[in-house]
Amino acid sequence: MGDVALHERADAPRLASSPWPYFAVFVLATWVADVAWHASDRAHTSGLLTTVSWLLMTAAMMTPTTIPMLSALADVVSGREPRTWWAFLAGYLGVWAGFSIVVAQVHLMLADWNVVDAHGTFSSNNWAGVALLGAGVYQFSSVKDRCREACMRPMKFFMVHWRAGTVGALHMGVRHGLACLGCCVALMLLAFVGGMANWGFMTLATVIMVVEKWPTIGRTVTRPLGILLLALGAFVLVAQPLDVTSHTNHIEGTTDRKSTRLNSSHTVISYAVFCLK
Repeated sequence: MGDVALHERADAPRLASSPWPYFAVFVLATWVADVAWHASDRAHTSGLLTTVSWLLMTAAMMTPTTIPMLSALADVVSGREPRTWWAFLAGYLGVWAGFSIVVAQVHLMLADWNVVDAHGTFSSNNWAGVALLGAGVYQFSSVKDRCREACMRPMKFFMVHWRAGTVGALHMGVRHGLACLGCCVALMLLAFVGGMANWGFMTLATVIMVVEKWPTIGRTVTRPLGILLLALGAFVLVAQPLDVTSHTNHIEGTTDRKSTRLNSSHTVISYAVFCLK
């Protein structure tokens, strides 16, 4: 009995310092914040608001994809150095924050050129088709392969790139973040097709990226996904738009009657692939 009690007391600090409960709360908070933020019609009305939109969406989608790497790091440090774990995560998220700031500026530029609409999605089937084709081609690239392999081998990553201390963990997090960026950047940019405020697209894309980076099954997903994206891109480019309805917009107390177009490519992307609302 004494040995059992001693063992339980020895495990208590490790359990208390486990980062996983806090990590789960953080992930949930990013999703809730993103949903609440995009529920506002003002989410993309200025440079600052657009940047916040991308920061929230990227944090919500990309944080879960690093679970295999964080799990391996937890095994390495064995709960003795929680700051190492959190510093690694901070470095990783820092890379994606930089990506979000840059792509938000691209978003604003595309909006000025009327390439994307008020919801941050491409206003033309041609742009959507090109984006899908580009993402499909990227799935077969050597950059994608190298970056995905780096994400799928956590222990090898730490054996090769290990640096001790908080600053070293931050550096490792940045390195892993860059590898993850190279692996997932094309899929993240499909937010311009699926929609930044579309929870169905966000959920599906997050699941795909998590599976792609999972050590045991990631390789079996990449190429079939590339073929699917190429097929969808080709379909979008050749599909003919269909006028189906009209709606009334109220702007500053006046009524502006506009016809809307729901095209067949959007239908396929919405209901068959991205589960759009």
